[in-house]
Amino acid sequence: MHKHYLASCLTILFFFSLEASAQTAAADRTAVEGQSPAQPGSREKTDPDLPRSSDPGKQPFLRTFAHDEWRMWSSPFRRSSYESHALTKYVVPFAILSTVLIANDRKIVDVLPNTRDQTKWSGRVSQLGASYTLAGGAGAMYLLGKAIDDKHARETGWLGLLALGHTSLVTFGMKQITNRHRPETSEIGRGFWNGGDSFPSGHAATSFALAAVVSYEYRDHIAVPIAAYTVATLISASRVSARRHWASDIVVGGATGFLIGRYIYRQHHDPNLPGSPVHRGAVDRLMPEVGFGLNGPTLTWGF
Repeated sequence: MHKHYLASCLTILFFFSLEASAQTAAADRTAVEGQSPAQPGSREKTDPDLPRSSDPGKQPFLRTFAHDEWRMWSSPFRRSSYESHALTKYVVPFAILSTVLIANDRKIVDVLPNTRDQTKWSGRVSQLGASYTLAGGAGAMYLLGKAIDDKHARETGWLGLLALGHTSLVTFGMKQITNRHRPETSEIGRGFWNGGDSFPSGHAATSFALAAVVSYEYRDHIAVPIAAYTVATLISASRVSARRHWASDIVVGGATGFLIGRYIYRQHHDPNLPGSPVHRGAVDRLMPEVGFGLNGPTLTWGF
């Protein structure tokens, strides 16, 4: 049992430091003394670190990719990662949720019918989140934007590919560290450090990484974020009903993918193009907010 909670603690540490790293990176790029928030479509002339272009042909790809990857993996060991408000805003709720899910993963799986049809159809749905499907979609958007000279579509496709690449590497590393068995290969359930590759879910991580990039790029079209996150959620849920992942694998994978997608957008979005403005706090507000009024529950999106 202690292995499960140790894995939860390691994940929480990585999740927290990645979140703090993203916020610190955003602050480094845009936080200038007395600076006012950036306006969509305008460049902050006072910040020399803002990218001139998100076109891959105009940036040192290998150096930039390696720098981003290093920043993600080294975030737990940087002091600045522990000086963020993310502790109370994100980490505490995530710690409670992930610990509860890890402790009840087997019960959650057993609640499902677990029929042959359930597994078959869920597996088909989850193919939408396969690496070749997501990368193909992002790559097609990049090529389309290049063909019709649409810089916004081209950036969306390219940043989507970057987010998928980084997310795949991070989740692969986490899988090798935790070695958790999948539901279909474990009778006792939730086993860590036993040679498995379940934790976290790669499908959930890559789906939410791409959804985050697309949502921030097209935040002015409210249907786009809703559709992107809905598809990512369906793909993630299908991995549980297909008996390929535990519920906690999905939650941790989805959160990791979202943070990586947001990090890539914050670091490489060209402020001359449409999209969510890159300044501290602006991207954070691109989240659904549930409320309860006189007419019942409401769902709003703040920008």
